[in-house]
Amino acid sequence: MSELAIRYRRKTARHEIDVSVAKGGVTRLHVPDEEAKARLVTAMLKARCEPSEELELFGEPASALGAAERARVRAKVGAVSPIVGLMANLNAWENISLPAAYHGRPTLEQVAELAREVLGAFGADAALFFARLPEELGVLERKIASFVRGLVAAPQIMIFDALEEGLSVAECRHAARFEAEYRARTPHGTLVYVDTREEA
Repeated sequence: MSELAIRYRRKTARHEIDVSVAKGGVTRLHVPDEEAKARLVTAMLKARCEPSEELELFGEPASALGAAERARVRAKVGAVSPIVGLMANLNAWENISLPAAYHGRPTLEQVAELAREVLGAFGADAALFFARLPEELGVLERKIASFVRGLVAAPQIMIFDALEEGLSVAECRHAARFEAEYRARTPHGTLVYVDTREEA
């Protein structure tokens, strides 16, 4: 049996969710509704769960984690999700570089190099992109900025929360680029797509 990156269970009066995500793979999860999706994504991002939930990340039960262990596990999880949106008063560069500026690593030069590479892969001009506030970015551009910010920490798990939501048909063609850019930097990482819709 494959080693698991994520194990999650939640049972309510309306439904039961039982999720197993193999380490290093790509998993597409379709949950019953927006509330279930928000709870699942929040639990993974915070490495913390409610009494009605059970969560293990990399084999470690979230309920048994102390503050230091929880911070260590949380650092391994990144996401493109409305739950971790961009800060409205910061431009794209400030949003992307904020975690590195706060933690002191990687260097801002390394962040800028990473950002230019990823933005170039999406066909964006980095200098113009960096200067814009979130309200000046389109839906796809905001997702790209969130993605680059997430990549800065080199997460072992990358969560894509309703990645194609709000995108045009043409923009949805870029969806595969997110996975390719993550894989190029973290070949053995775990990708999790979470949505409330069945794939067409």
